[in-house]
Amino acid sequence: MQLTLTAPDITCEHCIATIERTVNAIEGARFLQGSELTQTFTVEVASGGILDAVGAALAAEGYPLGEASATAPPAAAGASAPAIDEATWTPAYRVTRTEVGADVNYACPCSCDAGFALDRSQAEQDPESCCCGRQILVGHDAESRLRSALEQPGAYRYDHQSLTMPWGQPLEVALAIPLGGAEHGSHDPASH
Repeated sequence: MQLTLTAPDITCEHCIATIERTVNAIEGARFLQGSELTQTFTVEVASGGILDAVGAALAAEGYPLGEASATAPPAAAGASAPAIDEATWTPAYRVTRTEVGADVNYACPCSCDAGFALDRSQAEQDPESCCCGRQILVGHDAESRLRSALEQPGAYRYDHQSLTMPWGQPLEVALAIPLGGAEHGSHDPASH
């Protein structure tokens, strides 16, 4: 189940990073996204007992929980999703080891769990996309390669971050975000 939790002691991005690390260290729990502005974060937990473990671990880190609420289900196809500020939205990435490399995912505002499947055996991979038009690429010189792969690179705003892969290597991740908004939720989010 997905829950949106409140921790009144969240004051900055470092707080969110500490919460993400703490939640992801608990088996059966996964951090999805967080905001220091609203002092909230979203997690996925396998059971109420896992939620109790998350609460205890966060309290030990200095972030006791406020009230929890169930996250609303994704919007049905054709329904409009809540508006986001495309000019300031920044993804919070999760990196998970796979047999061939790593999955780099983020909770997209269109309700998808979107991302990129990095295959270390391939020198260069093509960008992957979400149903709403966001394009992602992970690897060396990711933003430049992503821009050159897009038909209209000027039609996007770019988020560029460096992430440490499970094997310790820092790699670039670039996300192209359509200017003027994206068409949220145009197909089944479970397909990502």
